[in-house]
This record gives sequence, C-alpha cells and structure tokens, in this order.
Amino acid sequence: MFGNLESPVAVCTLGSRSLLADLVARPEIAIAGRVFTENVGIERMVQNVAGMTTLRVLVVCGRETPHAVGQTILALHANGLDADHRVIGSTAPEPFMPNLRPDQLRTFQRRVQVVDMIGELDPATIIARSGELAASVGTAAARAEDGEAVRSADRAERIKATLDQRSAWEYDPIGYFLVFVDRPNGLLRVEHYNQRHELQHVVEGAGAAEIGQTLARRGLVTLLAHAVYLGRELGRAESALRLNVDYEQDRPLMNHPPMDAHG
Repeated sequence: MFGNLESPVAVCTLGSRSLLADLVARPEIAIAGRVFTENVGIERMVQNVAGMTTLRVLVVCGRETPHAVGQTILALHANGLDADHRVIGSTAPEPFMPNLRPDQLRTFQRRVQVVDMIGELDPATIIARSGELAASVGTAAARAEDGEAVRSADRAERIKATLDQRSAWEYDPIGYFLVFVDRPNGLLRVEHYNQRHELQHVVEGAGAAEIGQTLARRGLVTLLAHAVYLGRELGRAESALRLNVDYEQDRPLMNHPPMDAHG
C-alpha cells in the first residue's frame, strides 16, 4: 500500500494485517505491506525495495510469523545468501531465494537501513519511529538522487511482452501436469504424468509456492514456458481455493460456488 512516495521509509508488518489500515497514506511512510513467507515473499519485497531508488529505510514490525520472516529479513540484510541461495543465519524452514539477483541483494544491504521493531503492534509507535527515521535521512526531494541507479534505469531496454503460441504448446519431455483443488482438505493437488500418460507423482500442498518449489527441486519441469504456465495455473487454483470459487484447469475462474468437491 502506497503512501507518501517522497518518504524514504518502507514498513513491513510481517503477519499483522490490522496494522496496515493505520499506516497507509501516512506522510511518514512511502509504502507498507505484509510478508508471510521466508522465501518468495521476502524475495519479492527485497526486489521491490531495491527497485525504488528513494527508499533508504525498512522498518520491520508487527507479529512474527511461524516462518520466522522477520528474523530472516534481518539475517538476509546482515549476512546475505550462501552458495545454495539460502539466507545465512536464518532459523526459518526454507529461506531460499534463487531469484534474488546479486545486484538487488547488494543494493538492499548497502542502501537500505533495516530497523528491527519485530513484535511492535502499536501503530502510533511505528508511525512516530518512521517519522524520526524519515527526518534523519531526509526526504527524497532534499536528497541527491542515486545518479548511477538512475542512469542504469535510463539505459535499460524496455521490452513489450507478447505471447509465443509455439512455446505455449511445446511439450515438456518429462511429462505434463493436471492441477486440482481438494476443497474438503484445503489443499491443492498436482498429478504428474509421463508422455505415455502414466501417473508418476502426486504432489499435495496448501499453496502454489510450496508445490511449485517442490516440483522445481525434484526436477519435474524442464522447460521455462512449462514452468511459467504451471505457476500461473497453481496461482489460479490457490485463488479458487481461498475464494471458494470453481476451478477448472485452463478455464477462467467462475465467480460462483464450486459445483463439486474436487475442482
């Protein structure tokens, strides 16, 4: 949620949804949001923070999650990643960030100050601290721009996205997947078949992220286009499960109660 984009302060409320209503649109804060997972969630947050050249401070507050997201953010900032893309010093179950580029991590560590307020649930205290930090750093208008970052952005090639129908229909030699919503158990289910249509694996999980990562770790997807397609379908299936709407693979989500329990 965006506020005053001239402020150099971003706020991560971890698992605390209720804090956002009090922090949004505050002049002390540029952007506020939640992060639930110690891998993709933090990875995307760091990419966003690194991409906003006006940000200089990240306040980490709110209720810590069972996945130790707050502790992992602090560990990533202090220690970085090891050779396997795991956050050094994290106590989380799976703090892996294979998509975080070295330059993004370097920007996060060098340009952004991380302020530990984990466990703080009082909006007034968080706002006051954010105001102090914004004043100490200075507003974006009063600061010199990060010249090299701006020049790099100006030089970046801008590409118009298009669909490649050929890659969309290219068969993955390792097989194909059927995606289902197991509504009674609150799970997503993926069935992996080889090219002879023989069932090879059944993978179940609560969400798209854990299923996608499991398939990737097991090497069950070998084509990039196939991985993109599968990620999209898993995301749609998870949305259908959470919103209690019907899901059918390769079909638009329907805004009505599911017709059966299997999706």
